[in-house]
Amino acid sequence: MRNGKAKAIEVLEEVPNENPSVINVTVIVNGKVVDLASSPVEVYAYPRMYSGHFGYPHSGWLILYKIPVNDSVFNLTLILMFDYGKYTSMYNPEWALAVPVLLGAVPVVQNLSLNLHYELPGEKFVIPAYGIFSGTGTLKNFNELSNLRYAYIYPNLVVKNVSVGSFNVTMVFLGNWYSEDTSKELVNVTRIGLKTFEEYTGYDANGKVWYVQHPYLVRSYASLTRNAVYLKRYLDYGSVFYVLYKDWLMFSNVSLSPSLVNFLGMWPIFVSMKADNTQYAQEFVKFMDSYALSYTSNLTLAQAISSNESGDIVFGRGFFVLRSLSVVIGNESIIKAYRVIFEKYGRRAGINSVDVGTLQRIFENVSGQKLGWFFDEWFKTNLVPNYNVKDLKLENGSTQRLTFRLVDSSGFTMPVSVAVYDSNGTVIGKKMVWVRNGFGKVSFVLNKQPARIVIDPGDFILNSKLQTTINGISIFVN
Repeated sequence: MRNGKAKAIEVLEEVPNENPSVINVTVIVNGKVVDLASSPVEVYAYPRMYSGHFGYPHSGWLILYKIPVNDSVFNLTLILMFDYGKYTSMYNPEWALAVPVLLGAVPVVQNLSLNLHYELPGEKFVIPAYGIFSGTGTLKNFNELSNLRYAYIYPNLVVKNVSVGSFNVTMVFLGNWYSEDTSKELVNVTRIGLKTFEEYTGYDANGKVWYVQHPYLVRSYASLTRNAVYLKRYLDYGSVFYVLYKDWLMFSNVSLSPSLVNFLGMWPIFVSMKADNTQYAQEFVKFMDSYALSYTSNLTLAQAISSNESGDIVFGRGFFVLRSLSVVIGNESIIKAYRVIFEKYGRRAGINSVDVGTLQRIFENVSGQKLGWFFDEWFKTNLVPNYNVKDLKLENGSTQRLTFRLVDSSGFTMPVSVAVYDSNGTVIGKKMVWVRNGFGKVSFVLNKQPARIVIDPGDFILNSKLQTTINGISIFVN
């Protein structure tokens, strides 16, 4: 092992327990055991609350040992010993964390690997997306350190291996929570997801995925490094579809930038959800709406894609851009555009083989429409539409004539759905209105008294929300 400029090793001990002494860490440099309790070793302890994906919130410690090393080349051995049984009383006697310590040595170690020894009489040791172990043995040169955070020991497991097309699926269930219906649903969801992505990309799906039911997660978690979904007791369709597309596209021979894969992948994920569970898809739209509106950034979507920033702007805003584009050009044109992108650019080298200008040309060619206005609004600004109703009039007669102007202070041009409801919540009028450069005229001839107007009832457009009343009629911008 070669030393870095810092001339020191930093070993991080992560202890999810009130008592750090439960775990014994031994550091050996060039055959000599380092005394971690004395100078010149610097020790830093940071109290930490564990929450996130885990249930049963508890406190713990991050302990950092900074060990001086003057040799330019040296041998490093890290030995961790602990009795997992001491952890069972922290949560539930049915289970325990298997490996509650994450070790790292920086800056000298780039690819740290461990020889992990285990003795598990009557137990099963699960490292999600890596393997299931029992008895006594050693995992040599183990480098799946990030997965140790989600490893666990459990006495009763149900493991199923199935093939969905050319995709290998491993399902790990906790015995007392196992359901044959859940197993079948996971296979069905996988089939729907892969079929959708094959339709959009034109590629046959090849890969593997793990579905690991976890005893102490409060919500599901998608791991991109090991193409796995760590599930709570029940299914999380979003995490399942997300891992399928990330594993298949990001970690295959498709050479598109990560930000572009994230942008393109959000729409087929939603289409898969809608095909499997309409109610879940609606909940997903509501979540993405609030998620996107709550996130602010100085970057435009075009800048985020070109600079390979795969953050919230690509996920949140990107999803609604594709959802709005489907209204403008139709989903068949979007599928055609995806096929062109993956056929023409998907296997080319270069991290940014497809830029926003190329995307625009592709979508224009397949749809036969000029889309410069759409790309200028959604890709090149940080604005979202801000709709309001002006000059509302209701003329009574044998029928009700309702007129108003739909005004967007952000100045977008968009086709906007408008629905009118009576006092019983029944739709009595609905139409698509083009708002051009921020202005649109709306007119309805109705057979009943209108009580409520909803702008964008299907929530296809990311926009500022509004709830008000004009002339006794409730106005909602969805």
